[in-house]
Amino acid sequence: MKKYYSLLAGLIFIAGNSSLSFAAQHAIEAEQHLEQATESAKKGDAAGVASHTEEAQKHVIEENKEKPYPQSSKKITAENPKAEHDKATFEEIGKAKGHAKKGEAAEAAEHAKNAESHLKQKEQTK
Repeated sequence: MKKYYSLLAGLIFIAGNSSLSFAAQHAIEAEQHLEQATESAKKGDAAGVASHTEEAQKHVIEENKEKPYPQSSKKITAENPKAEHDKATFEEIGKAKGHAKKGEAAEAAEHAKNAESHLKQKEQTK
């Protein structure tokens, strides 16, 4: 009987750790897409910026699904730094997509860099 409990505990441990690795993978892919958006902007490819920022946004959303952070019902500034960086990331991605759709690659690149910065800060926040 103890074998079964040990096996069950091991499976639960593995399942828990695998979800963290999926979340980490989404964060890495989001950062990569934001870097690619910046590179596309350097080439003047506004459509590339738009598609890469869209993909980055999808990965951030999936990361949050895989590894949610607690959100309080109270609206206190800096209560949850991850949420603050997440919000800023989405705002910057939205701005980058908006400029990319207008064909403004340089402005889109700046917002993509800002989004990437907020995403990295979110990952470093405890």
